[in-house]
Amino acid sequence: MTADATVLSPSLAAHPHLVATNIMRSALYLPTEQGPLFAWLHTHALRPSHAHGVVICPPLGYEQLHAHRSLRHLADALAARQMPVLRFDWHGTGDSAGDDQAAYRVATWIANVREAAKWMTHECGCRQVSIVGLRAGALLAAEAIGDLEVENFVLWAPVTSGRAYVREMTLVDRSGAASSSEARESIEAGGFLVTQAAAADLSKLQLTRSAARCRSALIVARDDLGPDARLADHLAGSGAAVDQIVTAGYAAMMAEPHRCEVPTEAIRAIVDWLDERASRDGPSELMIDLSILGPNVATMSAAGDEPILETAWRLSESSDLFGIVSEPAEPPNCQRPAIVLLNAGSAYRVGPGRLNVFLARQFAAAGYRCLRFDLRGLGDSVIADAERENDCYPATAFADIQLAIDALAKRYEIRRCVLMGLCSGAYAAFQSAAQLDSPTLVESILINPLTFYWNDGMKVDDVMSQQRLADHYSMAAATQWSKWLKFFSGQTRLSMAAAARLLAQRLHHRIASLPRRYDAVARPESCRLPSHPEADDLPGDLRRVLARGRRLAMFVSRSDPGFVILKHHAQRQASRMLAEGTLRVSFIDDADHTFSRFAARRALFDTLSSYLRSRWG
Repeated sequence: MTADATVLSPSLAAHPHLVATNIMRSALYLPTEQGPLFAWLHTHALRPSHAHGVVICPPLGYEQLHAHRSLRHLADALAARQMPVLRFDWHGTGDSAGDDQAAYRVATWIANVREAAKWMTHECGCRQVSIVGLRAGALLAAEAIGDLEVENFVLWAPVTSGRAYVREMTLVDRSGAASSSEARESIEAGGFLVTQAAAADLSKLQLTRSAARCRSALIVARDDLGPDARLADHLAGSGAAVDQIVTAGYAAMMAEPHRCEVPTEAIRAIVDWLDERASRDGPSELMIDLSILGPNVATMSAAGDEPILETAWRLSESSDLFGIVSEPAEPPNCQRPAIVLLNAGSAYRVGPGRLNVFLARQFAAAGYRCLRFDLRGLGDSVIADAERENDCYPATAFADIQLAIDALAKRYEIRRCVLMGLCSGAYAAFQSAAQLDSPTLVESILINPLTFYWNDGMKVDDVMSQQRLADHYSMAAATQWSKWLKFFSGQTRLSMAAAARLLAQRLHHRIASLPRRYDAVARPESCRLPSHPEADDLPGDLRRVLARGRRLAMFVSRSDPGFVILKHHAQRQASRMLAEGTLRVSFIDDADHTFSRFAARRALFDTLSSYLRSRWG
């Protein structure tokens, strides 16, 4: 284990009952038969650990993405009570090896729990291990500990029926915008794919039929569902001393990442319950030697089983920026740029639907070095002020990006770098191209941008942003003959007068929101640090990108408004750049905003790859 994958936590004093001062987080890869699992070990930096460790089993799919922040807080809070904590990504999820279409996924996930618990015993020296399982994590852990007795088992909002869970995922899938041309052999819920085989295996699992063995169990029930007497009776019948509580905050924890809130009440209850048992019944303390931890470099496979390397990396000493580098097994072509993938919204570095992992590994297999990292306050780049974390558009993003580019240039001696980001990541990539001085940065690739301007007073759900979206979709519909055919044939309940009023309103909004003209005066860049732009001046920002000798490329879902917004606010400048070749725009068919379908992600990569080959060979 090298030092650059170990992160020392600042205080989280903003949550007084989740104090996590002096927490050491060490990134590592657990070796398994199916491939390396990415994991974090949380320990107290100054005090000996209890010889009573905790393994956190996360949910599956989009729930894992949404709960990532809360589970990090839980691990920190447990480590603050001197319990060593391992949180890991299931095989084929997060930063671990594998993909959604791997065979025997459920059996592999159950094996992952056993491997994590055994690692805590054999490598860390823990003489007792407790398990915390959230949602499907509890269901899978219950199957695993039938063969592996654990001390305590916390079931947090557990999935009790695999069959009901598969039905829930199917409903999420059907509510999405699936293309009519897609085969429906698998479930794709919230950007994550479940094969027919995995769905069938999940459907066989039932918590009240599991042979889970533990001394004590805590059921943390959702406040919108209440206690589960059947589950409590089943665990008690297996010989466990069972406690059950109902806590608030589940729905807020599972909200979209930019809306999610840490469920402090539930975390406090879990920590207190485990701490009481570790302190009362646990064996003596131990000192964990971090040098014995697993490596922070792992061999993965990507396209066509092409081997690639991934390195868990602390980018900067001055800021706790964490990222993962994907690269080909052989040194990449030095003429090709390194690619830096930025956070999309508040989703951590893996991206929505694990998009950033997919792109990074595909690019690495194609011969590029690719970094995906968390901006400060997102994912595992922890900041001291917990009230400022989870900001989609942090003003510090540009300084972080500059640090990442400099760190890449120093460690790997790269000469060129391309920024790439979806949604808020596209905004950060665009403004970095306009503002940063680094000669290493040569291009920014914007994927489905929703804005080119931001200030600290704006909100993610800003009214104008929503109006722009509504305008785009309404005006697009108004130009489709099929919509008018339905209207004139009486297949809609909208009257002629109402249709006229609606069209007039949309045109009024369009005219009212026409961009103001700005003088082409350069900003005083030398007198301030890179941050959000001082004025909403898209034409000027485009000229600043050109003045720094950089190019822009946009990759936009056909139904997304990014290019419409660009033309609306800077049509003359954008048209000039398109004609000159300093701006390239490509459209992806049958894709939603986050490319939540595998076919759309594949199409995005193919289009990106073709473009990069045309630029860099």
